[in-house]
Amino acid sequence: MRVFTAELKKLFLMFKADPKSIVAGIIAPTIILIVFAFTFGNFTALKLAFVNEDSGTCGTVLETSIFSQISPLGKNPYFEEVKADYDAAFELYKQGKVNGVVVVGQEFSDDLQNGRNTSIKYHFNNYNTDMAKNLRLYLTEGILDFYRVTDPDLQVDVEEVLNVETQLHWFNIIAVAVFLLAFLLGAMFNMLYLFYKEKTYDTLYEYRLSPNSIWPSLFARVVMALFAGTVTASINALFIWLLTGINLAVFIPGMIAPLLVLGITYVFFAEIVALLVNSFSGAAVFTMATTVILWFLSGATASIKYATGILKAIALAVPNTYGLSQIRGEVFAMDPSVGGILGLKEGWLIMIGYMILAMIAAVYVYRKKLARMVV
Repeated sequence: MRVFTAELKKLFLMFKADPKSIVAGIIAPTIILIVFAFTFGNFTALKLAFVNEDSGTCGTVLETSIFSQISPLGKNPYFEEVKADYDAAFELYKQGKVNGVVVVGQEFSDDLQNGRNTSIKYHFNNYNTDMAKNLRLYLTEGILDFYRVTDPDLQVDVEEVLNVETQLHWFNIIAVAVFLLAFLLGAMFNMLYLFYKEKTYDTLYEYRLSPNSIWPSLFARVVMALFAGTVTASINALFIWLLTGINLAVFIPGMIAPLLVLGITYVFFAEIVALLVNSFSGAAVFTMATTVILWFLSGATASIKYATGILKAIALAVPNTYGLSQIRGEVFAMDPSVGGILGLKEGWLIMIGYMILAMIAAVYVYRKKLARMVV
């Protein structure tokens, strides 16, 4: 018992002197909590245009039923109504500013009042299975409420008009985002790890003594890091092919440009952290956590096309958003302009701007830390 008490006291004193071991249990869960609060914790109503051409009153009753249904998550309505005429509604739908359009025909009330079945047309965005499921379920709840407030024996058929012939599985969309993450993390970790190996072996001091320029060494590190990222991404692509059947190798020519721009940006970011932070574990946790957070917030689990508020503002400020959108556009033949929010040109300007800023900062830090020649 005496030995146990003494050992326990020793360990407590060691922990008190350097409580870093508890940080992992605080930082990681907190980061995950915050990220998922931004991405999944905030229920947002889907925008729906309602075109009422009905000559009677039933169309208005249906409209009220559809847009009065409240989600148990946050007590918000399922749909946010966007009032527009037929042409304006479909222009908004084409631009991606509404998730769907409900069209009620002129004979809607007349059919129901004369005991005939009737139908409405439902044009909606079905680019992935999860979105299509929600749009169907939410409309069904509104129609059921319409039956309740009018006549349970009525029958309204929904003619679905889908905007894409082939739906994308949610997992496939996320898998492509994971491919990008594997490339970034592999490149960054290589940059960090090799720097700290040189710190351990004290070989970084040689740069300060060398009469040669240090810039070739910096860009050699970048090339090596990108090579490591290519290896990790390739391994990840193999898993994606086994799990989804998507052969990303076929799409490499269209993906290589955004991958390189984002890869260079994040490699320079890792180089800055490696030179400024003495602890390898601290630098690794900071860079990896930052990259994963930005990956989530840039639309890794879903397109930011339907994001709102602070999540949308953050996503538009992150370069990953534009690169990921272009990569998905190449693989899935989707709109690469971030859901129509920003054009392809603007996306490239933002990504290149981040890359240039990261390069300037990295060159400055590299020179300040290593270019100290002894005469």
